[in-house]
Amino acid sequence: MSDENIQKNSFSQQPVAPIKEMGLEEIIQLSNKIGLEYVEKRKEAERLELLRTSIRAKIMNRIELTSDKIPEARLKRLAEADQEYINLLEKIVSARAETEKLRIRYESYKSLFDARRTMISYKKIELKTL
Repeated sequence: MSDENIQKNSFSQQPVAPIKEMGLEEIIQLSNKIGLEYVEKRKEAERLELLRTSIRAKIMNRIELTSDKIPEARLKRLAEADQEYINLLEKIVSARAETEKLRIRYESYKSLFDARRTMISYKKIELKTL
């Protein structure tokens, strides 16, 4: 999808004005919205990351209850191979990827805003010199 096509927000899937027609205020509103989505996704990724050791410990406790005395290193390996733990890791990876996508979109709109502002300033100066 090129910049000239209608852009869609990846979360709400509602079309936004074509980028070439967007004014500075629209770009600010869009980058603010994406920035807030970025913060929420980042919060979720960090929450999952913090829960990682707790989930592993919970799995280790569950394994320990169902087995005889198991060495700590083996217990940790068994917990890290558990499907629940693997699912958590996949969620963490997915959340990080979404966070990075939103960060890139946010920074792109921020750069677009700066470029548009510079172009407007340049056109104003150009008109004054004529």
